[in-house]
Amino acid sequence: MTWLLLLMLMGDSPSGVTVSAAQLAYDHLRAGNLDEAVTAFRFAVDAAPGQASLRKDLAYALLRTGEREEALRQFQAALKSDPQDRTAALECAYLYYETGRVAEARRIFQSLGENEPFQAVDGPLREGIARWQEALRRAPGQWSAHEELARLAEQRDELALAAAHYEAAWRLRPGKSELLLDLARVWQAQGDAGKRRAALATAWKHGSPRVAESAREILGGEVPGVEETVLAAAEPRAAPPDEPLVSAREMGERSLAGSYLVDAYRYFSQAHQDDPSDAVAVYKLGVAANLLGKDREAAGWFNRARRMGGAPAEAGAAYRRLRAQTAAFGITAWAVPYFSSRWKDAFLYGQVRGDWRLRRAPVTAYVSLRVVADAKGSGKGQGMSLPGSLSENSAIAGVGLNVRLHRTMFGWAEAGESFSLAGRTSAARTRPDYRGGVAWFRGWGALLGGRRSGWFAESNADGVFASRFGNDLLLYSQSRTGYTWRPGETGFQAQALLNWNATLDRNGEWWGNLAEAGPGLRLRVPGMPAGMSLRADFLQGLHLRQRSSPQGPKYSDLRLGVWYAFVY
Repeated sequence: MTWLLLLMLMGDSPSGVTVSAAQLAYDHLRAGNLDEAVTAFRFAVDAAPGQASLRKDLAYALLRTGEREEALRQFQAALKSDPQDRTAALECAYLYYETGRVAEARRIFQSLGENEPFQAVDGPLREGIARWQEALRRAPGQWSAHEELARLAEQRDELALAAAHYEAAWRLRPGKSELLLDLARVWQAQGDAGKRRAALATAWKHGSPRVAESAREILGGEVPGVEETVLAAAEPRAAPPDEPLVSAREMGERSLAGSYLVDAYRYFSQAHQDDPSDAVAVYKLGVAANLLGKDREAAGWFNRARRMGGAPAEAGAAYRRLRAQTAAFGITAWAVPYFSSRWKDAFLYGQVRGDWRLRRAPVTAYVSLRVVADAKGSGKGQGMSLPGSLSENSAIAGVGLNVRLHRTMFGWAEAGESFSLAGRTSAARTRPDYRGGVAWFRGWGALLGGRRSGWFAESNADGVFASRFGNDLLLYSQSRTGYTWRPGETGFQAQALLNWNATLDRNGEWWGNLAEAGPGLRLRVPGMPAGMSLRADFLQGLHLRQRSSPQGPKYSDLRLGVWYAFVY
C-alpha cells in the first residue's frame, strides 16, 4: 500500500510522483523532462562521486539532452574511477569520434582491440591521406590541400607528416595564422619544445588578434620577448582564381568538429548574417549556442530553423527538447491505473500540473488538478469501506510551490479544494485540502531505463502532512533491491526487484502504520509510448496497529498497474 499512498498524497512532490529519485529520473527521461532527470542523477553522483556506475547513468541521461561534452566528462570520470571499465572506455571513444576528436577515438578503439570501429575510423583517414597526397602531386602549390592532409595525418597520429604539411600550408598562406597554432600543437606532441615556442611566438607577433590572444593563452599569459625566435615565412602569394575562399559556414563546421565552440558560434553567426535563408547555418548556430550553455537562445534558433525550407530533421526534435527545459511555463501529466487483489477493485490516480519556473530561484510555482478514484465508485472494496487514503473519489484542484532544499532533498506545499466525485455520505461535497512535505531519495547501480544490465538499489524517505486525513503526519521509508536487464534491440526491458516498505503516522490510523515486503517486476515493452511502463508487485504486509485493523494483522496484495507520464 505504501507506494500507492505516496503517489496520491505526494503527487506534487518529485519523490511522491515516483517511488525513488532514480525512477523519477528515468520517468522524466521517458516523458521528455530531461532537465529534471539529469538533476536527479547529479544528486546520486554528488553523494557517491567515486561510483563509476552512477556517473555512467548520468552520462547516458546527458546524451539524451544533447549535452555530449558533459556526458563525455562523466564517462571520463567513470573511467578514471575504474580504468578497467571497458564500457566507459568505449563510450568515451564514440563520443570523441562524434565530437571531432578522431585521434583520441582511434587510439582507444585500437587499445581495446575493437577492430570494426577502429577500421571505421582509420580507413577513411588512410584513404584521405592518400587522396590528398595524390592531389598535391598534381598541384603542389595548393595550401588548402596541405592543410587537409595535415589534419588527417594528425588524427592518424602520423605527427611528422602532419607537421610537415601544416608548415607547408602556412608558408604558402602566411595570412592564415591559425595554422601556427596547429603547428605548435603537433610539435608539442612530438616533444619539440623549441619549435613549439617559435610557432607560438610567431603567432603572437604576426597573427590576427584572435590568434595572437590564443597563442598568449597557450603560453600561460606570457608575452613573447622582442628577440624571441620566430619562424620565417615565404612571401605571401595571392590565391589563384580557381581556389575558393572558405565560407563562414564551413569554418563553423570545422570549429564545431574540433570543439572550438566559441569560434563555431562566431562563424555560424556570420554565416547567418551572410545568408539569412541558410537553414543549416541557423540550425548549427543553435547547436553551438546549446553547447555553450545558451539554452534559451539555442531554442530560438532551433525554432527558427525548423520553420525554414531545407532545415535538418533534427531541428524540430532539438527545439522540443529545449523548450521543455527552458520554457517559463510547462505542463506535466501522469496517470496510474492499477488493480488490487486485496480490495478487489481498480483504482486511478492522475494529475495534470502547470509549472511556472522562476528564473534564478530554486522555487517552482504550480497549479494542479488531481483525480483519486476507484472503479466501484462507492468507496467500498471486498465488502468494506476503503480507507480514504486509497480512494477519496475526488478531484483536487490546488496551487503550490516546490522548493529544492538540498541536492538530495525537496520540500513542497499546496493549498486547494477537493470536489467529491461519488458523494460519500460521511463527507461534504467539497472541502479545503492542504498538503505539504519533505522528500529525500537516492539510487545505486543499473536503474530501469538505463542501457546496461546489473544489480541496483533504491531508497527514499518522506514526511507528508495531509489535512484531508485529520491533519495527519505520515512518514514513509521505501527501499528496492534487484536486477535490471539492458534494453533489447526492440526496446524491451525488464527489472526484477524486492520491495521493503514501512509507514508510520501521527494519528495512529490502521492504514498508516504498516510494514510490507515482496517481489516486484517492471517492464518496458515494444510499442509503448514514451513515459509508459508496466508494474506488478506481490506484497505481504503487517499492520502495526493490529487492534484497529478491520481485516486482521496480516494481508497479501497483488498489484498490477501501468505508469504513464508526459511533459509539454
